[in-house]
Amino acid sequence: MKARFRQSMGWLHTWSGVVFAWLLYFIFVTGSVGYFENEIDRWMKPEIVISNDVSDKQAIDLAMAQLGEHADDASQWYVSLPTSRDPYIEISWLQPGDPEKQVRRQWYEKPLDPYTGDITSIRDTSGGETLYRLHYNLHYVPPLVGYILTSLAGMLMLIGLVTGVIIHRKIFAEFFTFRSAKGLRSWLDIHNVFSVLPLPFHLMITYSGVMLLMGVTMSKVIDSQYGEGRQMHRQFYDASQLEDYTTLNTEILPAQLTVDTALSDAKRRVTDQAVNFVGVIGRGTDTEHIEIWFETSEGVEFASLLKYHARAERVEVEIATGKAGRAAAVYDLLEHLHEGLFADIYLRWVYFLCGLFGAAMIASGMIIWLKKQVMKEVTPSLLITLIVRLNRGALLGLPIAIGCYFLSNRLLAPDMPDRAAWEMHVLFAAWGLCCLYCLINRSPEQWSTLLWSAALVYFAIPLVNMLTTHHSVITSLLNADWLMLGFDLSMWLFAGCFGLAATVVSRKHRSSTVAKKEPLVC
Repeated sequence: MKARFRQSMGWLHTWSGVVFAWLLYFIFVTGSVGYFENEIDRWMKPEIVISNDVSDKQAIDLAMAQLGEHADDASQWYVSLPTSRDPYIEISWLQPGDPEKQVRRQWYEKPLDPYTGDITSIRDTSGGETLYRLHYNLHYVPPLVGYILTSLAGMLMLIGLVTGVIIHRKIFAEFFTFRSAKGLRSWLDIHNVFSVLPLPFHLMITYSGVMLLMGVTMSKVIDSQYGEGRQMHRQFYDASQLEDYTTLNTEILPAQLTVDTALSDAKRRVTDQAVNFVGVIGRGTDTEHIEIWFETSEGVEFASLLKYHARAERVEVEIATGKAGRAAAVYDLLEHLHEGLFADIYLRWVYFLCGLFGAAMIASGMIIWLKKQVMKEVTPSLLITLIVRLNRGALLGLPIAIGCYFLSNRLLAPDMPDRAAWEMHVLFAAWGLCCLYCLINRSPEQWSTLLWSAALVYFAIPLVNMLTTHHSVITSLLNADWLMLGFDLSMWLFAGCFGLAATVVSRKHRSSTVAKKEPLVC
């Protein structure tokens, strides 16, 4: 009975992984890159002037002057102060719509020059945020379709993880075993390493990802309690995100409430954290108030919030103390764990590497399945042959495509219409070309060719950056622009990894060809 149960789990494990393998690989790669979305955003906007020595008051004074000039009729103002991940001043506002003037309601975000106070003109770019959003909205498809596909892939991934633990009786013992040059057995060992080492992360990231899309996966449950339609679902989300607040009186008189007075009071209450955001919400209405956000390092929380309201006699401050209700607290915990916004630089690298391990787990699983299909037949069918070739382009084409996305940010004309959209077009076109190359080219050296291509692309990124902007590794080092420097050095690190992999694969392929053994990989 146990053997029969484990065998049935083996079938389920295989097909839960194969059906959405390429989509899951895409989700893991783009989601992992998203852990450095702020750093990518900084690199893709090279015109931004960093602010290392500007005080909070100076930054807010500059920001308020620009908001008063450019967004006087906006209902919400926000000022983003320099932080370790975003070392520059940025203002944002919600512009109300005007149907008569054909002006739509939208957000604007503008960085400021900390030395002149002027709005910095930057190139139109998709940036790191769009790259991060790819892992759940998939681009080119309606958002709901992207959410549905991502949810289905996530649920199958969760099944694959659980069944994988069940079918491997010696999963942890075999984790310490690697048999090199053993063909399929070696790939199984590789798959086991990529699966077991970050297994807790994979379970957490998959389960939390499915839960974050519960509006799709559990829409009928929400309908039964709140009713159908977007407005009814909005009520559910508002209820699920309610915060508990502690309300205290301040020494500030209502007539004295300004951003400066609120910030001074907030800093007296929160002494060990840096200010992250300042907001003026509901401007010109009875609900107008000021928000002060602080960076925090307490557990998985990444920000703490204080709200200042002008009442009849005194200004009151509301201090957020957590989510209202245990269900909301659990959802909040899963959201913070999934997004990793609380993580410092070292933990973000752990998140990133664990995500790449997940992508490698899926890639090695797909290779194992294809090798088994090829071994079953004397002459592989046309369908299997096409899938084998397409698999090479899908797996190695994606990192090449992301590298081309970065290059497009520097090579596309700054005043090009729809420039941000074209950066995304370049990404998917490069991925498609890699897949097409593998479909029409019968060379057995496709793996090494693609690996060398990836190495060349990533090696070129810092060089193109140096030739097209005033930034380079040396200038970034001299100007203490650590994000720009870290990005360029990371690109060369990835280039070295791809080059090393290409060298190993080329040697293995030559030796296997001479010995007339089976091909190195499918």
